[in-house]
Amino acid sequence: MKYAEILRARAAEKRAAIATLDAERNALKAEAEALNLAAERRIALAALRAAVESGAPFGPELAALGPDMPPLLSQAAETGVPSLATLQDSFAEAARAALEAALRADMGDSWTDRAMSFFRTQTGARSLTPREGSDPDAILSRAEAALAKGDLVATLAELDTLPEVARAAMADWRSTADQRLSAITALRELADTIGG
Repeated sequence: MKYAEILRARAAEKRAAIATLDAERNALKAEAEALNLAAERRIALAALRAAVESGAPFGPELAALGPDMPPLLSQAAETGVPSLATLQDSFAEAARAALEAALRADMGDSWTDRAMSFFRTQTGARSLTPREGSDPDAILSRAEAALAKGDLVATLAELDTLPEVARAAMADWRSTADQRLSAITALRELADTIGG
């Protein structure tokens, strides 16, 4: 009888040891799966960042991150968002239109002012280096300098100080820039959520 009890005790010990090993194995497996999922999400997030930076569509990259994505990113996934390079390339044309609109709205008081404004509207001449001042040309020069540095927030802040007629002339460009800035903000918030 005593021998049978010893065998039962040893069997119980072995079952307990096996249960402990199974629990440890399951915990390690769950930890490995969590680490693998986190790595996959970081890779997908890096691919998403690259797509947003280049202006390429990013549907697959966004889908790899899961179903609950920021609406702004979901809406732009198939078309992408404008790249910084696209905004930089299109700024000059929009700035010329804004400056022309501002000059036509306020040609000046004197004959000389009006002649100079007419000349500038005909040639599209504007400042290409940042300069001080509150006139539309100075504002646009600072906005373009900020854009060249990649500072979209500063660019848009400068554009907010333009006269209404100039802001209206830049509305399409501004809408594109706002779309990019909103996407970048949503991407940062997503990265914070994911931990990447």
